[in-house]
Amino acid sequence: MTNCLKFSLLSIVFLLGYSSLSFELIVLRQLINFVGSNTLITSIVITFILLFMSIGYYLGSVIKFNNYNIRSLMLKMIIVLNMFFILASSYYIMEGFFSVTYFFNIHDFLLPVSIYCILFITAPSVFMGFITSVIGRIIHHYDTDYTGRFMAVDTFGSVAGSIATTLIFMPFLSVSITIVILTTLTSLCLIILCNKKHLIGCILLSLIFITMSYFINSEKFMRGTQNLIQDNALSRIEIISDDSEASILMKINGSFSSKISNDKSLMFDYVNFINNNFINSLDKNKIHNILILGAGGFTIGLNDNINNYTYLDIEKDLQKISEEKFLHRKLGNNKKFMNQDAYLFMLNDKNMYDLIVVDVFSSLRSIPLNFVTADFFEMVKNHLKPKGIMIANIITSPNFSNKFSQRLDNTLRYVFKHNLNRQVLHFNTDAANVEYVYYNLPEDNSIYTLDKSSAMYGQ
Repeated sequence: MTNCLKFSLLSIVFLLGYSSLSFELIVLRQLINFVGSNTLITSIVITFILLFMSIGYYLGSVIKFNNYNIRSLMLKMIIVLNMFFILASSYYIMEGFFSVTYFFNIHDFLLPVSIYCILFITAPSVFMGFITSVIGRIIHHYDTDYTGRFMAVDTFGSVAGSIATTLIFMPFLSVSITIVILTTLTSLCLIILCNKKHLIGCILLSLIFITMSYFINSEKFMRGTQNLIQDNALSRIEIISDDSEASILMKINGSFSSKISNDKSLMFDYVNFINNNFINSLDKNKIHNILILGAGGFTIGLNDNINNYTYLDIEKDLQKISEEKFLHRKLGNNKKFMNQDAYLFMLNDKNMYDLIVVDVFSSLRSIPLNFVTADFFEMVKNHLKPKGIMIANIITSPNFSNKFSQRLDNTLRYVFKHNLNRQVLHFNTDAANVEYVYYNLPEDNSIYTLDKSSAMYGQ
């Protein structure tokens, strides 16, 4: 085996190692828009990829080279592999798939994610494992001492895919461009593997794949709009104008996050509930400190220019996007935005607040697990001043029709044992905005009985 051939084969192994990790991370990022992010979803995706890659490794280890044109077979697999990468990674293909599952009233994310993996992830995983295994056999045939270096190249490719995808391409170029890069590198495998006779054809095919990956992930091409403002490793942010209501909506990771309109009655009900009943009712003779966990579009307290606000969100560009594309005005000098994880902030912050709004629950399918724990709500409670108020806006079942709504209610009442109110804004058996309001007042464990009652004295 010549050094040139060995380098070519190792290059393909490196690129496939890169592609496997990059593909996995892109799929997980896109799934956040539809089923949220938790360890169970990650486990399902990784399980399917590793399981079917191992099947590919096995098939590549037992195939009889004499019975097949191995180069032609691998070329065909790379072509199909690229098609799966383009389709499986596309936000718009995924949106269509989950729209179908919602149409059939499938709300449990385990089944849809598993079906998605079967349809779009199993085949490319088998092909990647097969090609890597076959190349390993070819190299081993000529140099039995090369196994360790072969495995090192494969692993290094995976490391490069992980680092480049999450730390460089998605944050700075967008998810859609990261998919184009993935397709380009996989197409490079096609060009390296083909012989000179088919080189022009493989180059043209590669250009077709790259063009397809660009257009299938283009907001303008797929929807005919320019609503997509940002699509990076953390957030997919869309700004949508609703001309019928003269309103503007902000959509973050697949869920409507904020709405603004000149007609205040058209804004989200829970925002009006908080603004009208709490912020507008604060003592005008005192400046209050207000903490908003989950900034959204900064609509909570938007027109309050008196009290001091601290808004928290993990998306660092949220203030800039909101001011330029959503609010069309700067935040007041009394408002401060911090790009930080809310849980870590509460863990380290020493300040006390008159009002804390917990608005990190965007939908039932995107539940931030850290923020449904007793530990988190204990931290919130400990940051309230005497007579301070906590409001938690939670998307949940108003009639306790599922375990989540029951257990979350148990959790809140475990922490806030007294003076906790539950307000349902719109009744719906499936999901609605439910506001939990806690007043940090001295606790009174007295009860009224027939034997002893001071109710007549207003006590």
